[in-house]
Formats: sequence, C-alpha cells, structure tokens
Amino acid sequence: MRRAILATPVLVGLGSILLTAVPARAAEYGAIAWDKQTGKRGWSWNQPTQKRADEAALAECGASGCKVIIRAGPAMCAALASTNDGKKGKAGECIVRFTDCNK
Repeated sequence: MRRAILATPVLVGLGSILLTAVPARAAEYGAIAWDKQTGKRGWSWNQPTQKRADEAALAECGASGCKVIIRAGPAMCAALASTNDGKKGKAGECIVRFTDCNK
C-alpha cells in the first residue's frame, strides 16, 4: 500500500510533464470560394478544421452560386488570381487577389 501511495505522485507528475510537452495543434486550414457568374469571392485562413474553413469562405463570398474552389491544409498555401471584375478574362489580365503563401 505504501508503494502505491508513493508511486501516485510520480505518475501524476510524469503525466503532467507529458501533457505539457505536447504542443497544441494550430489552426491549419483555409479555403477560397468563388462564384463564376458574379465574380464574388471569399476566403478563410487559420481555421481549426477544413469544414470550418469551407464554411467561412462560403459565408464571406456571400453569393448563392459560391463554391469552394481551393482548399489548403496543414503546411500548404493557396492563392487566387482573377480579373478586375472577378470573372474570366484574357491571358495576362489576372492579378493575385489573395494569398497566404508569403508567410
């Protein structure tokens, strides 16, 4: 019984060291949504799950025709280039609208 009582604080102490040594998982997901009819777009970065990233990008896009066109997971970056009106254009007319690749 005495050994069990002495071992308990050691195990509790070891457990707390192991728990503090594991880093918290960072928010690592992003998405870009776009509506090709209206040219509206939305994006999200640093979300805890891909589902949440998709939802946030769609909400920011705000048009009923918005679809997630790019997903970014852990250790990935994403970018969207479009014309001024956000729709299709001729080659060379596009500019980068948003990116998280410059981190």
